[in-house]
Amino acid sequence: MIKKLLASLGLSLLLASGAHAIPVTVSMTADNIINDGGLCYDSSCTFGTGWGAYGSLTNANNWPTADSLVLDLGVGTHYFAWNVVNLGSGSGGNPAALLAEIMWGDQVHSSSSAWEIYDFTTGAFVSNATEYGTNGTNIWGGPIAGISTHASWIYTDNNFVDADQSAWIRTSITIADVPEPAPLALLCLGLLFLAAARRRIQH
Repeated sequence: MIKKLLASLGLSLLLASGAHAIPVTVSMTADNIINDGGLCYDSSCTFGTGWGAYGSLTNANNWPTADSLVLDLGVGTHYFAWNVVNLGSGSGGNPAALLAEIMWGDQVHSSSSAWEIYDFTTGAFVSNATEYGTNGTNIWGGPIAGISTHASWIYTDNNFVDADQSAWIRTSITIADVPEPAPLALLCLGLLFLAAARRRIQH
């Protein structure tokens, strides 16, 4: 009976060590507003959801203040989308931009030209985003608190010409299967219990 209990406990601890979610913090703001978007269901990002619940993202006067939320995500690749809307008449003197940052563990993924402009209806890639200066510069009245100074304000390459009225922007992160300290301790404990159970069975 003791042998079975030891083996069962060891297996349970091993399983527990591999099943954990990782907190991912998304911080963001836009000039003028983030109208829609969120965590996508697939790489096309045509069904993102999550940003709509954040009130200041829909207030044109609150863009100098970053909003943030925490998502518990598992190992794998995750896609994110933002619909940035330029309020007022679009022109070179009335540009728009997104500033955002995704953080998990010791990893940081900041808005840059590596982020994509895409067609929301089809999910098709349109172009890479265009950078207009980092959060550490004074281009949009920065820096915005709560977002790294390395993050760039991004939008379309048409921003200072006809100033696109809206743009869908997406990016992705990949979370590697690296055990956190607590699950790693459970893994070691589980191995010890299994080893003890094996010794009892052999004797």
